[in-house]
Amino acid sequence: MNLPASLFSVDWLWLTNALFAFFLYRATVGMPWRKVLDNGIMVNALVGLLLGAIVFWHFNVGIRPGLNFHILGATLFMLMFGWQVATLSLTLVMTGTWIYSGIDLLTLGVNGLLMIAIPVLFSDWLLRFSKNNLPKNLFLFVLFNGFVCGALSIFLNAVATTLILVFLSPYTWGEIQHHYLVAIPILMLTEAFVTGMMITAFTVFQPDAVMNFSDEEYINGK
Repeated sequence: MNLPASLFSVDWLWLTNALFAFFLYRATVGMPWRKVLDNGIMVNALVGLLLGAIVFWHFNVGIRPGLNFHILGATLFMLMFGWQVATLSLTLVMTGTWIYSGIDLLTLGVNGLLMIAIPVLFSDWLLRFSKNNLPKNLFLFVLFNGFVCGALSIFLNAVATTLILVFLSPYTWGEIQHHYLVAIPILMLTEAFVTGMMITAFTVFQPDAVMNFSDEEYINGK
């Protein structure tokens, strides 16, 4: 969902830019870059996933301006590198995509809040919830934090986007239903499948690349 500037007033765009800038600031404070850079496997994973995210964000489908779809990858990045690195990484992907596609950079705020802040923070909260309330084993980690969280992050993104479109854009409820909401179940399944499969592969074959996973915590002695 790449919302164009033409859908909103300039005041709202600047407000969302300010909010997203504050979110970025909070993400950069205490960002664990050293933990990432000191881990060669994690660095390779980050570079590879950044390239994959760029491809997915460039190739999107849709009919009306702003009512298009692509995989976000927010849950996967959060599980792999933590919410702070995930936030900055996806912001770089979004900014590069906007520049390459000629999209007005004034829309970074509104799109960043919807496609990065909401799914990343939700995924981080759900991870902490699962660690505190669910048994710690590999199956539940990939099922709950990968598949389920991937789908729910898209659902929350869709709810927030729908509310913004209903109240702030010229689109009618009927247009939003017909051109946007009808595709959300498919997008949820796609995001869940990609996130679940990728995090399963990394935790099984390269667990050292996953910041929020450890063999000692989820496998040993289970």
